[in-house]
Amino acid sequence: MSEISLRIGGREWGGWQSYRVQLGMQQLAGQFDLTLTERWAGQASRRAVAEGAPCELLYNGQVLITGYVDRVMPTYNAQDHRLQVTGRDKTADLVDCSAPTTQWIGRGLADVARELAKPFGIQVVDQVSANAPFQSLKPNDGETVFEVLSQAALVRGVLLVTDGQGRLLITRAGRERANDKLALGENILTASGSRDFSEVFGTYTLKGQQKGSDDMFGESAAAVKATAKDNRVKRHRPLTVIADAPLDAAGARARIEWERNSRWGRSQSITYTVAGHIQSNGALWRHGLLVRVDDPYQYLNGAERLITDLTYILDDQGERTELTLQPREALDVIPQPEPEAVDEYF
Repeated sequence: MSEISLRIGGREWGGWQSYRVQLGMQQLAGQFDLTLTERWAGQASRRAVAEGAPCELLYNGQVLITGYVDRVMPTYNAQDHRLQVTGRDKTADLVDCSAPTTQWIGRGLADVARELAKPFGIQVVDQVSANAPFQSLKPNDGETVFEVLSQAALVRGVLLVTDGQGRLLITRAGRERANDKLALGENILTASGSRDFSEVFGTYTLKGQQKGSDDMFGESAAAVKATAKDNRVKRHRPLTVIADAPLDAAGARARIEWERNSRWGRSQSITYTVAGHIQSNGALWRHGLLVRVDDPYQYLNGAERLITDLTYILDDQGERTELTLQPREALDVIPQPEPEAVDEYF
């Protein structure tokens, strides 16, 4: 029988009557919400679920989340009780906690991530060789570990996600494909779409500066400008982007094309609901997979979309999975210019 179980201290608690497990490419830590209502059996007893306890959330023995219990909320009377338990991945500590005021010179993203994650007991896995050295990396006062790492990840054009095993992955979107396709009239139970052009523009212009040299100096010589058009927008809608770091002509072109592509990608979102959590080959539906879609209502005929977020659900309507899909461009990050190091004097 399919079942979600919560493992704490070597003991597994099953029988949860409802749950929501949320995972995604745009959130560093997955989270769960479990609920159980029972009649008292013989004498008052309770599940030994303690707030703050290390835990694993499993589905049919497959680990979905490795982390900690955040909240335990019992509600009860003389006849029965209701227990709600929520928790998140270990990587939630990187989101919540402040970074040390350490400065790294000539160190790469993977090295810095491993140093910052080590006190939290989190292993870092670099899947895309993102360890080119930075000139300098230094957190601002009050920044969280995730804020520091996410800014560095943007410079290197990579994503930070968790794998459910309590590890931090440095990766890129769409490295694997789903076994099953999503097809209207077959495995799609319900669908809803959002095609939102409110943040999409017809012409994108980037203005910035490039580093001067012996042969190139002065305001006009150092100016950089690049333009990208989106022919899907039929009316006059210009947007000017100011670069926050020096760019050469090629970098400016890549940056403004990414702005165009990612805004369009984020504007095209579809949520599909499928029965259960398992594909036909026995593998779980997972975020980060590319999946083929046959949905004439959304004008998709075998087109690939990226599963950016998903939610495993059990409630009075049964077991199902909600999959949020966007074009790959929505999370296809490009490397950004490295900020210049700033010397600090005290």
